[in-house]
Amino acid sequence: MVQDKYTDEMPIVVLVPKPRRIAIICTEQQRAYALFDTKTGTQVKDFVKCKGEKIEFNDLDPNMHYDVGVVENMGDEKPQFAIMWSNVMRDTTEEILKNSNDLPVNYPYAYRIKYKNNNSNGVYDIVDDKGEKVGEVTKLSPQDDKPYICYIHSFRMKDDTIK
Repeated sequence: MVQDKYTDEMPIVVLVPKPRRIAIICTEQQRAYALFDTKTGTQVKDFVKCKGEKIEFNDLDPNMHYDVGVVENMGDEKPQFAIMWSNVMRDTTEEILKNSNDLPVNYPYAYRIKYKNNNSNGVYDIVDDKGEKVGEVTKLSPQDDKPYICYIHSFRMKDDTIK
């Protein structure tokens, strides 16, 4: 049996090209947000709790692409996760920014995390809106049941050039 541990309320995640920053308009106070290096899947910014207002990550490296991870029920923990995208995914950040005239761009893809009741190794599937696996996320710390990651906002999409 598969159990999804998330609510349906989605934040608005915006990438501002110049100067490079990410703004998240929070809608759920029990959530927290962190940044991941799209290329390596490494968590590069700690999770910041939402208190109902906008969260901003400022002065970001303009040469790096970022994914945004969303956790629920963080408490006082400092969780660490890692993302492993499938090799059939491509990063569309530069393509989208090139056509944006340096205006802010909403993150186009939100992937949810699929939790399985019998999965105790801390590795969970990242799935698209059709339920198809597009990668995995690993919980590095802490190793208990909370907090759990529920979404990844990304510019990564399935590679539609592969037949």
